Amino acid sequence: MAEVSNPGVSQAALDAQIPKPASAMPPAVSDTGAKGGDVAQYALADHTHASRVRRIRAQSDASGLVVWTFNPPFDVGVVPVVTGQAETAAGVTDVVNVQVEGTPTNTTANLRVTRTNRSTVALLGLTILSLPASPGQTWVHGVASSNQ
Repeated sequence: MAEVSNPGVSQAALDAQIPKPASAMPPAVSDTGAKGGDVAQYALADHTHASRVRRIRAQSDASGLVVWTFNPPFDVGVVPVVTGQAETAAGVTDVVNVQVEGTPTNTTANLRVTRTNRSTVALLGLTILSLPASPGQTWVHGVASSNQ
């Protein structure tokens, strides 16, 4: 490194002001990201990158609807890919479906739970799907992601 001529300031003091490379990995990805503030290392070593994925575990209302407001929202104009899966108690044999209702936006998505009772006719060994049942309050696991 070339010496810098600055009367009254030592070379060691000048060298101490130059950022050093980070010696550890930055923190994991977070939903919101953060700038970081460690200016003594390159790339502000304590920064994080914003995730392109949002996740929830939410309970539907009695009609089977989950209105999911993304926190934080996706960028304006982004339509995320949304999927959902129902959580049922052990031993439940109903067929439970979660579907995306309508088109998601960058701020919200609606997930609809439908439930169908399943019964077996013992004599014939057939499984018969009955009429749809009330979904009641059902726990739903949701994932929304964007590649933008």
